[in-house]
Amino acid sequence: MISPARKNAAPAPPQVRRRGSLDQVLIDAAMDLFASYGYRGTSLARIARAAGVTKGALYWHFADKEEFFIAVVAKVLGEWDLIFEKSAHATNAVEFRAEFGRLFDTIAELNEKNPWVSRLLLIIALESHKIGPRVLRSMRKANLDGIASFRDLVERGQRLGIFDPELDPTWAATQIFSSYLGLAMLWYLHGPRFDLRRSLRRQAREFTRQWSVAK
Repeated sequence: MISPARKNAAPAPPQVRRRGSLDQVLIDAAMDLFASYGYRGTSLARIARAAGVTKGALYWHFADKEEFFIAVVAKVLGEWDLIFEKSAHATNAVEFRAEFGRLFDTIAELNEKNPWVSRLLLIIALESHKIGPRVLRSMRKANLDGIASFRDLVERGQRLGIFDPELDPTWAATQIFSSYLGLAMLWYLHGPRFDLRRSLRRQAREFTRQWSVAK
């Protein structure tokens, strides 16, 4: 699913940010920097410069870099959770099959909208042995919450008679989560040469086929 390389396109112009609350401006700046330079490579001074504020103003809103990072994670994942919750409404087998497929489309759409999210998760996973316990606990909780949401989805599929009742929902949830991160990594590495949306749709069909009651 990776097409031949193309000539590099001209870099996109810097994004113009709307001035909202200072907290939001700081979080937006921190999100870009953490994703670009990693946790250890992002300093408070760099965040302040990117947000156009002094370090003193920065400390007025957040106590330290750990608090920054936790706020960034909460913002991004909170937005994603709201979108997923709105789409979880299937009450019969036909609706559930459509919902299950849309979930993977939504994941692709959210990554295309903010491609830094996947890189941020991957960078922090690799840096987990270097970061503080408070940040690590926050990341582990976010990871477990994501797997729990996928597990709930699988269990709903079982209750509606779509998925095999003998299927282990926790194991299935980890398969969804790990396949998403693996495909997102390829997409981030290869860019438009790797079709993330097509790959995730194919993965949704494959999971449905493997886990279905009627194979």
